[in-house]
Amino acid sequence: MRLNFSVQVLLTLLSFVSSLLVAVVAGALSHEAGAPVAGAVLYGGGAFIGWMTLCVAVLTALGLIGHQCHPGE
Repeated sequence: MRLNFSVQVLLTLLSFVSSLLVAVVAGALSHEAGAPVAGAVLYGGGAFIGWMTLCVAVLTALGLIGHQCHPGE
């Protein structure tokens, strides 16, 4: 299935927003568990990178992003 570019961008933005939510929750939980603020930010950043990588890998494996659409195909 080939999706047009705007749908691919929308899926990528959805991945970004969900990764941001995961990062905020992970950082907040880390801080509540006693980590200093800098450690909580780093923990949230790691969660962001991990979740974004997973989302992009799954979307690419499903063929939803990463294909170029050529007009007329």
